[in-house]
Amino acid sequence: MGENPYRISTSLVYSRVWIDPSRCNDCGECLSFEYWCPAQAIRGPVAGPHETVGSETVPHEAAAEKKYSKYIYDYDPERQFPPEAPFRMILRFDNTTLPGSHFYNVHWVKPHDAPLWPVGHPPHIHRDAELLFHIGTDPENPQDLGAEIELCLGPEMEKHIIDKSCVIYIPPNFIHSPWTPIRTWRPWIFIEVNQGPVHTEKGYHQLLPPEAIAADEHLSFFVDEGY
Repeated sequence: MGENPYRISTSLVYSRVWIDPSRCNDCGECLSFEYWCPAQAIRGPVAGPHETVGSETVPHEAAAEKKYSKYIYDYDPERQFPPEAPFRMILRFDNTTLPGSHFYNVHWVKPHDAPLWPVGHPPHIHRDAELLFHIGTDPENPQDLGAEIELCLGPEMEKHIIDKSCVIYIPPNFIHSPWTPIRTWRPWIFIEVNQGPVHTEKGYHQLLPPEAIAADEHLSFFVDEGY
């Protein structure tokens, strides 16, 4: 539960919260990191229904007449990142487009010489566990990502540099990010898997310095959904 909600960027923050005793396991994390609970025992009001991506995929036309063509999807080419962004979408779908599926987001990252945004994808959590795959495309050295990514983990925002092909496991309700592509010298593939039926996100923009929030107009893209 929470009262007196206010926003920092697009992240909803509460001036006072309550603990749900049915969820609390007395781990003590909330005593070290204000308003953060890995068991999601500190709760605010539930937001309205999040947007679905039901219109983002289309049936695979080449197999449209076959019995199981509903299981083959091509991503709608009209749904893309802005032209100036060095990303090119491969696919995005979830339980609303393929019943029973988890949420998947796959895209290319094209070469660039400087960080894309002042902050990157800001600190946030998900209701379900998440897998973040960073996959290099050099067949002679597949472990070389061809890029440098800065990723912060935990409410302390512990910084890590990702420059090798890897998968990062994010537990449910675990604070992670900013995720910031620093530079890319060879195209690589990013795969995001939320192990739940749809994408959810709750921002923790209050962990960012106020000047960083003011300097990054891209933060308005990242909104709470499913909480």
